[in-house]
Amino acid sequence: MADKQRARAHHGMLKDLGGGLILRRASREDAEAVAAFNARVHHSSGGPFERREPHAGVAAMTRDLMSGQHPACRPEDFTVVEDTASGSVVSSACLIEQRFSYGGVEVRAGLPELVGTHPDYRRRALVGEQMAVLHAWSLERGHIMQAIAGIPYFYRRFGYEMAVWMGAGRRLFARDLPARSPEGPPGTADERDGPYILRPATVSDAPFLSALDLLSSRRYLLSSPRDAPTWR
Repeated sequence: MADKQRARAHHGMLKDLGGGLILRRASREDAEAVAAFNARVHHSSGGPFERREPHAGVAAMTRDLMSGQHPACRPEDFTVVEDTASGSVVSSACLIEQRFSYGGVEVRAGLPELVGTHPDYRRRALVGEQMAVLHAWSLERGHIMQAIAGIPYFYRRFGYEMAVWMGAGRRLFARDLPARSPEGPPGTADERDGPYILRPATVSDAPFLSALDLLSSRRYLLSSPRDAPTWR
């Protein structure tokens, strides 16, 4: 078992960071470990790291990106810093392929995401080591720019500047949809549904969602087009 752990630890190794830490490329076998790590380091706080309540959404996102089925990210697009003494992931990041449209001109870009470090291993430049790798990958892939959603001051250390404000948008609540007068007795489908039906999207809706997204994005100078495979 120890031999297998050592072999996996050195699989895809990018750099020996010293002190028993190595920086390496992730693989499919790392998916659960990275998902568990991310679920505690992102959107979760309080108490010892191992006892934090895992964030189910972050875990699901990580598994999706590392599933081998995602159109813009593969398991090998993740970096992990591993403590070889325990075999645990102590820092991780990934690079997601992006397309941006600026004034109708599409460009390829990279999106560093899920960047995080175990509290006990911070202030050791582990994120900096991984960002250098992600920047090199973007260069190799012909990305002409990168974008990152994160803490402005922190990411200035790695060459990023505040460019676009995030967080704005529109929301429509179901209760605000206009209702129509019931055409039948109380309790019929007409009264219950009104002129609209609200339902979860399905895989078959992907082409429609993609077309609608493209149509609505034309009102903005900057957008990120998402095709049907991405919606799926």
